[in-house]
Amino acid sequence: MRHKVIGRTSRTTAVALAGVLLGTALLADRPTATAQPEPLKPYRIGFSRAVPDEAGDLWSTDSRGGNPLPTTTGGSPHDTDPAYSPDGTRIAWTSTQGEGRVVKVANADGTGQRTLRGADPTWSPDGTRLAVTYENEVRILRVSDGALLDTIPFPDHMTGYDSQPAWSPDGRGIAFTRDTRAVEVPLVHPRSVGGSTPLGGEFTTSATLRTPEVPARPEIMFLLDTTFSMDTAVRAVRANLVDAMRQIAEKEPLARFGIAAYQDASDGESLRYQPATAMTTREEVKKILEDKDKLVIGDGGDDPEDWFNALHRVTQDGIFTQPGTSRIVVVAGDAASHNSPDKCGDYYGPNNCEADYPYWEESRIERELKALGIHLVAVPVVPPAPTVPAAAAEVPGLNGREQASRLTDATGGVLTEGYRPDQIVAGIRHGISRLPVTVTPQAYCPDGVSIEFTPPSATVPGNTDVTFQETVRLDPPEPGIAAVGDRDECRVEFLFDGARPSRPHNQTIRVTEVAGGNPTVVVNGDTVISQNGTPVAVPFTAAAKTADGEPLVPTCDATPGQLFPVGVTTVTCTARDGTRSSTASAPVGVFVPESRDTRDIWFVDLSGPVRQINLSRLFAAECARDDTSPAWSPDGGRLVFTHADRSLCVADASGANARRIFTADLCLDSPAWSPDGALIAFDQCAGEFGASRIWQVSPSGGPATVLVQDPDADVGVAAFQPLADLVVVGAVAPAAIPFEGTTTVRFTVTNAGLAPTTPTITLSVPPGLRVENVTTTAGTCDDTVCAPGRLLPRERVEIRVVVTGTAAGSQVVAADAGQDVNPGDNAARVTIRVADPIKPPANPGSLSMAVAALPQESFVGGDDIVLSYKVRNGAGEPMTDVRVVTSLPPQLAPPKAVSPGCAADGSVCVIGVLQPLQEVDVRITLPAKAAVDTTAGGSVLGVGPDNNAGDNTAVAKVVVRQPKLTVDPLVGPGGFVPRTTGTGFPPGGTVKLAWTVGISATPGTVSVKDDGTFDAQVLVFENDQVGPRELAATAEAGPGFAAVRSNPFLVVPKSLQPPDFVGRG
Repeated sequence: MRHKVIGRTSRTTAVALAGVLLGTALLADRPTATAQPEPLKPYRIGFSRAVPDEAGDLWSTDSRGGNPLPTTTGGSPHDTDPAYSPDGTRIAWTSTQGEGRVVKVANADGTGQRTLRGADPTWSPDGTRLAVTYENEVRILRVSDGALLDTIPFPDHMTGYDSQPAWSPDGRGIAFTRDTRAVEVPLVHPRSVGGSTPLGGEFTTSATLRTPEVPARPEIMFLLDTTFSMDTAVRAVRANLVDAMRQIAEKEPLARFGIAAYQDASDGESLRYQPATAMTTREEVKKILEDKDKLVIGDGGDDPEDWFNALHRVTQDGIFTQPGTSRIVVVAGDAASHNSPDKCGDYYGPNNCEADYPYWEESRIERELKALGIHLVAVPVVPPAPTVPAAAAEVPGLNGREQASRLTDATGGVLTEGYRPDQIVAGIRHGISRLPVTVTPQAYCPDGVSIEFTPPSATVPGNTDVTFQETVRLDPPEPGIAAVGDRDECRVEFLFDGARPSRPHNQTIRVTEVAGGNPTVVVNGDTVISQNGTPVAVPFTAAAKTADGEPLVPTCDATPGQLFPVGVTTVTCTARDGTRSSTASAPVGVFVPESRDTRDIWFVDLSGPVRQINLSRLFAAECARDDTSPAWSPDGGRLVFTHADRSLCVADASGANARRIFTADLCLDSPAWSPDGALIAFDQCAGEFGASRIWQVSPSGGPATVLVQDPDADVGVAAFQPLADLVVVGAVAPAAIPFEGTTTVRFTVTNAGLAPTTPTITLSVPPGLRVENVTTTAGTCDDTVCAPGRLLPRERVEIRVVVTGTAAGSQVVAADAGQDVNPGDNAARVTIRVADPIKPPANPGSLSMAVAALPQESFVGGDDIVLSYKVRNGAGEPMTDVRVVTSLPPQLAPPKAVSPGCAADGSVCVIGVLQPLQEVDVRITLPAKAAVDTTAGGSVLGVGPDNNAGDNTAVAKVVVRQPKLTVDPLVGPGGFVPRTTGTGFPPGGTVKLAWTVGISATPGTVSVKDDGTFDAQVLVFENDQVGPRELAATAEAGPGFAAVRSNPFLVVPKSLQPPDFVGRG
């Protein structure tokens, strides 16, 4: 398993990265300094840093490689693989102490550390789970307590391990690196079983397998009758045995072979047994077969030959010495063997007997074979028509004395049917393939799960199917251990003759506990080959029963005959019994045979039926296979990964459009995509630079530049911590108000960063303004503080502060969001100019009046106009019968409200007695219901001394504007973008535009210029409904007004092309 470890042992002590000890460490290529540096990008770069002879710690810098800060300190354990949570507030990493590895989880600054099992952590998009590697598989843990939530199982038909998980930002699945050894065809069917049953319940499944054609690690000695009658057979052996040995070696690569010949004692000791070669390779046997001086044809004397002696010599000459092998002797001949008490002699031909009674007893031969565990295969050769004299009557065959049948039975061997001389090698192959095999299943289950096999074992010929019924029980374990939802896994091994075969015959059974009374469900899944990599059908079955044992019909998320892609798909089946239900799952696999070990990028889809897909098989050739270290683009649409340790490749999440973006002479590793998608960071080996660095390259390719480096330490395994970046913008409309006039200040707080935040906005309002109310589009506010709540990236909140001017002059309102990565834009100030108060002339001895209109400008349907008549008695004695006679714009009559003493129509307001130097304020509120640009005023009358009648009359300007909206041209098709202009709108305000019919773009707002106009374009969406419509404008921010509609606009089908589409009038 490959792990990322930073550090070297050949350098001197390095400078620490902290405070005044920083020195020159962690410099990065950065732009030339300017008076106005570019804002930092809203992230920090985390990495592992290791000085020579010490374990690594975690550090981080800002986006330009500056401001280095330690996350972990103190050397051992070695910390690497940093991974920040999606909101940037937490960090997880791999901590290695000796041979042990664990995951640490902490706050982003390294405080509050906790330990979880596993390594190579990656966060789920919601930040509640971690995917880690544990042992050979990817597991999903709950961050809060480390509880195991799920497992991405390593495919049952493969051998290897998974590592380097990377959770897709959209949460759809996890990419990871899978190292596998050569994949073999599953030999047990079904390969995988998933069952769900209550505690104390059971379910039944089965396992079918075929016994091997060749026993495990075979050592095969061929004993060949080389007498005259076997001449044709010997020639066939010379021609065909080499190919037979090749076929055997393909099944069992560790197979070894030997060959010898036998005749009869009457042929002399040199021909009675001819040991051509001891146990050796098939190449050496081939040399014997090609040597004409070997396996020489002899006489044979009488009909029986002496293969008992050949068996005796094989057992006594030390031919079988290797332990753990399958020992086989093949006797191929056309005659029975002499045995004691036969006398040596012949019916015809020479007699070279060296003793009268040289033959062995059958019982001794049996003991010698069994003592060495030798299986005898006897292949009778059916001779041609007899050529012996008539007196010989009948030629006895190899089993003519039933010796072969007795010895093969005694040794667990095989007596084949007779074969013609030219078919002798086929007989040999068949005999070996039919050697009986005892198959014994063994189950390895956790406590509380048991499997009973029927039959417990079975002895059948080779190359024969054998089926075992399996009863799986979920037994009550110790109290408090089991829980509903627990899943246990059993591994079933099938032994051949008490030993594990060279090709494992395994089955995996997973058992899930369901609530008592729920149905029992079992799913059997298989794994098949796809020679060309296309989807193929994979057999699977499902069965279910009620708690009472009655059969149920389960429903599955796959159908029989369905085509499955290359990879692993989990089939889930559900059974219902009234209100109770249970589910069970089993993987089905499709694979392309591999003859080599592989390292590929895989993806497990968690959005539906769990499916594991080998993405590396889908990558273009320049990036296909030998791939590691997947990392996602921020939008989850692409992957970057290391190819062949020398290249970086980028591909779509589907595996399409894979291409190299960077290749180096030195090894590359650990790519990481920045959260803004602008760059890819990666490690590069030290090489001539003396220390490994973190580099960056554009996702589109090009040259690489250094991102983080430390001349005194190795740095690598970059990770990006997303940060929030608040931007506060202020505006006010109107910016100039009369004394006691009202205006609205707007502060827009935008999270321009890459992580969510929960800001606190502090408001500052000077004493010269009175706060009328504070509102926010999210969260809560009081007069001094707003808490808008959680603000996601690109989200914004608007705070509106309505104030009244109570002191003349410039008044500054401010909003401050505090500090973040770019504090320069975290506060905004707006200035409101408050005019001097309107006061009646302070003429001694005179009754005087002044008039003010608030606001000075309104809009039809917007804010009311308040006329303020301020009256003063400048005389030294009271004035009586004081009254104000008004002159009001008739377009705005009648008033909405008047002060006490005023007529309902506002024409006269009676004040009564006005004491010396006393001032009163009479108010009349007029609705802004029509456009006017006029004056309003009046005169004050009274009884008493008044030496200046000229100051008894006053007027104020009253303006109510009618916004107007125009769309040009008047006709257009779907997809057209007409122009819209506005006049007479509130200066500095924000207007929302929307079609009265059809679809409108969002947010659809436009800012009004200081002269009350705007010029914008509005989209008519493709395929939107045709016909007439109007554009409507409403107040979004600033002074209000009644909704305004434009001239009609006609949407026509695209096929129409009237001339006035050409230009705008």
